[in-house]
Amino acid sequence: MKSILTNKALAAVAAFILTSVFVLWEHFNGGVITHHLLAREDLPGVSNLWGLLTIPLLSWLTVFLVQKRREKKIKSELDIGDFENKVLKHFLGALIFGLIASLQWELNFDSILQYYILLPILVAFYKPVHLPECLLGFVIGMLFTFGGILPIIVGVVLLIICFLVNKLVQTLKNLF
Repeated sequence: MKSILTNKALAAVAAFILTSVFVLWEHFNGGVITHHLLAREDLPGVSNLWGLLTIPLLSWLTVFLVQKRREKKIKSELDIGDFENKVLKHFLGALIFGLIASLQWELNFDSILQYYILLPILVAFYKPVHLPECLLGFVIGMLFTFGGILPIIVGVVLLIICFLVNKLVQTLKNLF
């Protein structure tokens, strides 16, 4: 049996099914939600229907990028089982992080959420959290609350900041 880490189509189909379940639930419970940028109705809105396209594409791209990293590990003769466990841990950690952030929003803990969302930047000082599987886990964790576009935008911004922080720390470590 092929691992989902090696099958882009399987990952995309699974993501499409998951997103479809959320969109159908919304449809039958008051209509598909449109989220407005910065939660202001005078700014453009994005329908959760877009998630039917963006989440499978993100899943496909994630598996593609993980496969490329996996091939490098095979060439360097490192343990592939260990690599796949790390990918899974990164995904699950980001998924839990996204779920907790969504819960904070749903329970109106905005004062905590504004600081909690910065946690990956602190983690980036010690560990790389700018990996595609982290983005996918974060987005899926926030899918039910925010749909398929806003978590990608927020996640990409966080990933860029985390990448810069992590590379800066690594550069400073190598200098000293």
